[in-house]
Amino acid sequence: MNAPPNESIEARLARVERLFWIDRDEANQAARDWLIELRVVDIDGANGEFVDYSSVETGLGRGAVARRLRVLLANISRTRGDPSRSAAEVQQILAWAERHGEVALQSRCHDVLGSVFEMVGDPALALEHAVLVNDLIDESEVPLMRAAARLCLADALGSAGSFDESRRRYNEALRLVIDDTDTNIRYMILNNLAYTEYLAHNHVAALETVEQLLALSTANSRPIGMYARDTIARVYLTAGRLDEAERMLLPAIETANDDPNPDAVSAALVTLAEVYRIQGRLDAAQRVIDQCATLAAGHGLVRWLTEVAREQAEAYAANLDYRRAFEAYRSYHAQSVALGASENESRGRILEAMFQTAESRRESERYRELAERDPLTSLHNRRFVDEHLSVAAIRSGEGGPCFAIALIDIDHFKRINDALSHAVGDEVLRMLGEILKRAANRVAGGIAARLGGEEFLLILPGADAAEARERFEEARSDIADYDWTPITAGLPVTASIGVALAPEDGVQASDLLRAADVRLYVAKRDGRNRVVHTATVQASVSR
Repeated sequence: MNAPPNESIEARLARVERLFWIDRDEANQAARDWLIELRVVDIDGANGEFVDYSSVETGLGRGAVARRLRVLLANISRTRGDPSRSAAEVQQILAWAERHGEVALQSRCHDVLGSVFEMVGDPALALEHAVLVNDLIDESEVPLMRAAARLCLADALGSAGSFDESRRRYNEALRLVIDDTDTNIRYMILNNLAYTEYLAHNHVAALETVEQLLALSTANSRPIGMYARDTIARVYLTAGRLDEAERMLLPAIETANDDPNPDAVSAALVTLAEVYRIQGRLDAAQRVIDQCATLAAGHGLVRWLTEVAREQAEAYAANLDYRRAFEAYRSYHAQSVALGASENESRGRILEAMFQTAESRRESERYRELAERDPLTSLHNRRFVDEHLSVAAIRSGEGGPCFAIALIDIDHFKRINDALSHAVGDEVLRMLGEILKRAANRVAGGIAARLGGEEFLLILPGADAAEARERFEEARSDIADYDWTPITAGLPVTASIGVALAPEDGVQASDLLRAADVRLYVAKRDGRNRVVHTATVQASVSR
C-alpha cells in the first residue's frame, strides 16, 4: 500500500496500525513495505537490527517508527499462533522504548505482551501488562488505540475471574469506537463481552450481547467470524436454542479444510458436536468429532485435541457404550494433564526467551558502555561524542533545544608529566574527570567527556549564552581552586576553555567543535586559565 502524497509520519503510522483492525494481511504487507523503505536489516529475524534515522528527522524518529512497525508485525504473528517469538522480540523493543522515553511504543509493547500471556494461560502476567497498557496510553491517542487498550485490560480481567471489572472495561472500549464502522474492533469487543458473560453464567446478559453482535453484523453487512459463531452458539446452547446454535456452526463443517484459522474452526466443531449430542443425533456428532480430531491433529492444536477427547467420551456415554466412554475419559484425562504441561512449557519457553533476550541486551549494553567510556577517567569518549553531538546539533538547527559546549585543555600539562611523572599526570586527569562530572551534573542531561590527552569536553543541554557563561566559569574556578597539593606537590593545575553555542555557532558537530577550538586557542594565547566565549573563527588555527 503506497502512502498518500505529503502524508506525515504520524498519519501514516496511525493508518498502518489501524489496518490491524481491518485486514491483517494488508497490515502485514504495509508494515513490511515501510520497514524496507527504512532499510531495516533482517525483517524476519527476531533480533533484527534497526537503522535509526532519528538524528536527521524532527518529530517521531525513524528508530521509533521501525520499532512500532516491528511490534505490529509481532502482534500479527501472535494472532497466528507464534507467541514465543513475539514475546521475546517485543520485550527487547520495550527495553529500547523505556530507555528512549517512547511512551506510545511502551504501551503497544505491553499490549502485545498482555495478549501473549493470556494466550498461554498466565492471567497474572497478562493483567500486569494490561494495566501498564492503560497507564501509559495517552488520552490524545486516537479512540481506536484507547479502545484497544481497554479491550486488552477487559480480556485480562475476565481471564482472572474479575467479571464485573471486565464488563466495565468492555463497555468503556465500546463507547470509544461506537461510531467506528470500518474496523472490526466493535465485533471483537462484543464477542469477548458475550463470552465473559457466558463464563460468569450471566445468561440473559450474554444473550443480549450476542443479539447486539448479530444486529451490528447485519447493519454493516459484515460476515461473522468463526470465533464469534462459536461464542453465539454457546450462548444459544445455554438458552436451549439448539437449532439456532446448529445453524450458526454449520459453516465450520464447510470451511474446515480452507479456513485460515483452524483454531477457531476447531472450537466451533467441538461446540457443534455437543449440540448434536444434546439433540440425540449421535451419528452426526461422531462425524463432527472425527473431523475435528483430524483438523486439530493436523495443526498440532493440543487444546482442541483435548476438548474433542472429552466430547468423544460424552458421545460414547450418551450412546450407552460405557466401556468405550471410560477409555475415552481416561484418554481425555491424560491429554488434559498433557495440555497443562504443554501450557506450562509454553509459558516457560516464552519466559526463557524473554530472559535470554534481556540478558543478551544487558551484555551488549555493557560492551557498548565500555566502548563509549574513557578507561582512565570513566568519562564518555570521542566515539560517544561523535555520535551524540551530531544528533543534538542537527536537532537544535531544526528547532530543537539549544545547548552549549566547552573544549577544556589543561594548561602546561606537559610540565606536569615531565616534572612529576606520567603516573602523576594520570592522577591529575582522573581528578579533573571527577571535577568535570560534577560540573556536568549541574545541568540536567549534562555530559562530560575526554577527547584524548589532556583535552576534555562539556556539553550542557538547554544552556543559552548567559547560563553557559556562568556554568563554564564555575568549572574553570573549580579546577583552579581545587587543592592539587596531595597530587602535584604544590604545582598548580589550571585549564583554558573555549565555548560554542548551538545553533548560533553551527548546526553541525564539526562547526561547533571548530568554533570552540578557536576560542580555546584564544584563551591560551591570552594568558590561559580563562574562558573565551567569542572570537573570530578563521580558516585554520594552530596551537
